[in-house]
Amino acid sequence: MLSKQPLNEIRVYEDIAERTGVQVERNAVRRSEGYCRSMTEFMRKARASGDGTFYLPLNLWPADTDRVALKKTWVVMSSLL
Repeated sequence: MLSKQPLNEIRVYEDIAERTGVQVERNAVRRSEGYCRSMTEFMRKARASGDGTFYLPLNLWPADTDRVALKKTWVVMSSLL
């Protein structure tokens, strides 16, 4: 029996992930390469493949967050000798 678990559609563009507001059922995208079972799997796939559309279970997206940066900029620390 296939699960009818709702998923968020997530669009990744230029290393920023945003929810599109569209919800789909798991059985509609279960064979898609964009289907992710965890936030860790989503981050790994999004970093590896770049821009695209991904699907993540509703409860895994961070609460009260519209965007997630996939790559952090380096902060240069200088030391005075």
